[in-house]
Amino acid sequence: MGFSENLRAELDFQGIQIKELAQKTGISKNTLDKYLSGPKVQPGVENAVKIAHVLNVSVEYLVTGKTGIPSRLSSEYDQILRKYQKLSPFNRKTVFDLLESISSRQGELKVES
Repeated sequence: MGFSENLRAELDFQGIQIKELAQKTGISKNTLDKYLSGPKVQPGVENAVKIAHVLNVSVEYLVTGKTGIPSRLSSEYDQILRKYQKLSPFNRKTVFDLLESISSRQGELKVES
């Protein structure tokens, strides 16, 4: 997958509309639409960095789809991600809330230790 597909997937994943991304990055909606239309129009480095920053992902991820996770973890991560992507928005939120709760409790346990 290329930049346009990875950007579209990330927008869908995060539930962000193009209009919202345009507001947060300062990049026009028309320009973002061009980036999403396919491989013919690619962003420059500055715009790619703005987009990655707003989406809280790396530019490498947007360009290549690779996460930079060590290979020994990538298989497990890919399996989890594929299953997560198949969930409904409600179930994604439920999983996210559960992870937040567990992370919060783990942090509390470390403080108490």
